[in-house]
Amino acid sequence: MLYLTFHDHNILVKCKESTLLQKLKDEFHFFIGTSDSSSEITIELEIEAPPKIPSLVAHKILDNSIIYRLGELQYLDYFGEALTITNSDNNLFKIYSLNLDRLFELAFLTIHSVLGQKLETKGFCRIHAAAISMNQINAIIMLPSKGGKSTLLKELITNEKVKIISDDMPLCSLTGEIYPFPSKLSFEQIPVSGPLSKIEWREFKRHSYPKKWTASLSSLKDKIDESPMRNQNILIAGFRLSNGESILSPVNKFLMLKPILEHMVIGLGLPQIIELFLNFDWRDYIKLPFHFAIRSISAFNLIRKSRCYYFYMGQDIQKNSQLILELIRDNQNS
Repeated sequence: MLYLTFHDHNILVKCKESTLLQKLKDEFHFFIGTSDSSSEITIELEIEAPPKIPSLVAHKILDNSIIYRLGELQYLDYFGEALTITNSDNNLFKIYSLNLDRLFELAFLTIHSVLGQKLETKGFCRIHAAAISMNQINAIIMLPSKGGKSTLLKELITNEKVKIISDDMPLCSLTGEIYPFPSKLSFEQIPVSGPLSKIEWREFKRHSYPKKWTASLSSLKDKIDESPMRNQNILIAGFRLSNGESILSPVNKFLMLKPILEHMVIGLGLPQIIELFLNFDWRDYIKLPFHFAIRSISAFNLIRKSRCYYFYMGQDIQKNSQLILELIRDNQNS
């Protein structure tokens, strides 16, 4: 069994396969709790063929699954390859699959999906961004998916003074403070040089996306900033250039509204399975304004408390890293 605690929200994961639990431990190492904690959510992973679903009318047909509902039970049928049964009465998720990689991926996404809602009830919102700190200053770097966050982070952490807040998902409180969410590093290829080449990398096979190589940040505990909420914030909206020199310049806070809407309020790029918590009926239209309001308040306060910049990124990764480190030093001295 695996106990996870995320800012007072407890999740229990049960599985008979120890290697699967170990992979989840590596992923969520920063949040491992104890059996003394009472669990609000239970996720059971079953390494067996999905059971037969009762004869039901499809509630919703998605690209990767079909949703059926029967009272408080919700079935997510991944076309026979996997099945998730959710019981809203007792907050129990049962995931079935004979494919261990698929089972791990669905467990990973289920934890994130449930966690996203639970954290927002406590006023913690996720940002699709890489976040580091140095000399008591946080740099939150928002880039689109496949925009180069991980590659940039790989270069930044070669500096011994740089600490990691999150690879791609720092948390922001209602009052605009940044909190850590260190889970994993993720690259399309294993690093062949530098400090990251010396840690253990694992293949992460994804059903609808190309595979990646991941490494737990538990291997780099000395590089994690556990209290970034006390630091000053630099908020950076990044844009990729096809060619030319990189430009990093201050902007009016008003210009950060569009990037923060995309990367935090809407949350494009955040790992979640929206169909797990949206039942596609009238109750969802009650939930959505609440989540939108929480994210909007957090985003507004983050912008208000941050120095804001646009970063037009060229192809020179070392130069991009150097510009960010110079920006942190300039803000430290100002």
